[in-house]
Amino acid sequence: MFPQNSLLGLLSTFQRNATDCTSRQELGQCLLRAKLDVCSLFQQQGRPAIESQCLALKIVNAALSRIEFQARRTELIARPFGIEVDPCNGCTLACPGCIHSVETRRFGLFDWPRGVLSPDRYEMFLDRYGPYASNILLCNYGEPLLNPRTPDYIRAAKRYLAQATISTSLSVRQFDADAYVASGLDYMIVSIDGATQPVYERFRRNGDLSLVYENLHWLVEARASANTRFPVIAWQYLAFEHNVHEIPLALEKAESIGINEFRITPPFDVSWDDPEMRPARDVRMRVVPLEPVWPEDYASNWNRFPDEINGAAIQKAFEYAWPSIGAGPLQPAAPVSTCPWLYTNTIMDAGGRLLPCCCAPAKGQDLVFGQIDGNNPTADLFNTPKHLAAREFFRTGERIPGGPHCMNCTWLPAKPDIDPLHLRQYLYAAGEPAAGDWLAAW
Repeated sequence: MFPQNSLLGLLSTFQRNATDCTSRQELGQCLLRAKLDVCSLFQQQGRPAIESQCLALKIVNAALSRIEFQARRTELIARPFGIEVDPCNGCTLACPGCIHSVETRRFGLFDWPRGVLSPDRYEMFLDRYGPYASNILLCNYGEPLLNPRTPDYIRAAKRYLAQATISTSLSVRQFDADAYVASGLDYMIVSIDGATQPVYERFRRNGDLSLVYENLHWLVEARASANTRFPVIAWQYLAFEHNVHEIPLALEKAESIGINEFRITPPFDVSWDDPEMRPARDVRMRVVPLEPVWPEDYASNWNRFPDEINGAAIQKAFEYAWPSIGAGPLQPAAPVSTCPWLYTNTIMDAGGRLLPCCCAPAKGQDLVFGQIDGNNPTADLFNTPKHLAAREFFRTGERIPGGPHCMNCTWLPAKPDIDPLHLRQYLYAAGEPAAGDWLAAW
């Protein structure tokens, strides 16, 4: 048992009370008490009112999300704690296995229209989900650096007290390193799969490794000039048979530049697109810390712009949360295999299409679950008919005619891009490590 006047005590009480609720009205009152109690606790600690409201909203929402996932609920109350958006649907590279590869474009295998995210659409997306989200990933299949507004979008995410991450090839001609450092970006993943141009370009087709190195140097210099450790820079190295021999050279290069961590990652199988592109054997995921930044270090970047917090949107969400009270019990269900994406994340492309996961819709696959635009300001786009059908299918095995592609998914079990461990890191940065450990235990 945890002390009742502690955050863990309040969360434990909330979980116990929520699972015992027998009606929507009772559950609504339970959520209201938890929200107010957690907010009051933070204010007693000396946190400002808006910060307390925002943190209480995110924490209670995450706790509710865990309860609903464990209950395998079909209609959710919780909002996604992880949100993902493509600032740009396009990319200048043509990597095998990607929707932008030469072969996939030639045969039109994917339904992926080009486009650049507009500020109005992004603000509608953030207004809907930003107050609840702990982490925002500004990338999926596009190159985020191709949108000149991406630094502004990162800063907007920080106004909701969310951690912001992007993933990029960094092989772009126009790169304003100072703008990305000033944006408040927490984490940048740079995909570089080779240490020399001939090896690098076998997978990163159309990529220019000398340009990538130049941009990395500019970024590290801009970070030093601003006297900050952020963004944390991770070199991600997809280990194929053709490039595994250059890992030591790449690691040496990363250390000389000033990269924080070097990530060796087994790639997806892309042999369906290029039969000569094969993953390296016996290579496991490994992170090599070079200039490590620990979870607690993120505290200095958690509330980067305290005078710019979007108080109006946060207060509105706090007062009216949660937008719906779902149906169904909250007691833990039988541990049937299900897709955690459907409970934790939502993804938007640059054109406003909402996807249930990071998969790109192939021709004939029903993976577009909704649309963010001005025509549906109050619609619950996390409980669309397709969401309900997909969750129900994983819970019961019941298929419905014309159901979403999730019913035919071959990726399970699939780890979401933003998972409970990201919640843990977020709460370490927010000064609540014990709650982070508790919430990460799914």
